[in-house]
Amino acid sequence: MRIRHYFFTAFFISACIPAQTAPQPTDPAPAPVFTAIPTLTVPPPTPTFEVAPLDDADNTVYFFAPDVCNAKWVNSGQDIPCPGIAEQINTGYVEFLTEATLNLPYRANALLTIPAQDGHFQDIFGAFPARKIEAADFFRAQLYCMPNAKCDVTFSLGYYDSNGKFQEPFPAWPYNYTEFPRLINFPLDSLAGQTVQLTLIVRHNSDPAEDFAVWVEPRIFRHPGLVTPTP
Repeated sequence: MRIRHYFFTAFFISACIPAQTAPQPTDPAPAPVFTAIPTLTVPPPTPTFEVAPLDDADNTVYFFAPDVCNAKWVNSGQDIPCPGIAEQINTGYVEFLTEATLNLPYRANALLTIPAQDGHFQDIFGAFPARKIEAADFFRAQLYCMPNAKCDVTFSLGYYDSNGKFQEPFPAWPYNYTEFPRLINFPLDSLAGQTVQLTLIVRHNSDPAEDFAVWVEPRIFRHPGLVTPTP
């Protein structure tokens, strides 16, 4: 009797306990998605040039720098030797710089011109061989100073006419070492038909101690789009 009561009680208890459901599978976690890191393209280096990038070379009819010692160099009262003599720099100095860097992004031919510094004589003048100027001619150069030289100068262009008289009618170009190099593209049409000695001039503006003035690629460019009129 006790056994029957035991089975009945066990049956009754088991019937009252809710059946356990089987665990349901959960959705697997999504696989991580990796975004590709873009490859950085290194910009090309700034180009450098073995020679100055003269885009007008085909139409340049005269380069001053290689002809430097065919010019007559003077200060305001004395002749200056070419090439210059370092021990005589106080009376003025000139030198041809061949494919110099000058802290520019290219190499270039240039003229180093140092005006007289001794207090008795001033300035520096270089009169180049006589040339006939045409209406399409332009004087071109980049005006600068030697790197690290605290110069303060005025560049200008003059000429000797066919009678040997000196003329300086053109604008002057002041330059200070704190400025960017100055580009000059000056028309020479007022001299068209004349045979003249173009003259490069540098004057100091204050203390001349570091006035190491540089004409970068001074030249005469003949504009192909301009025609010299026929008389």
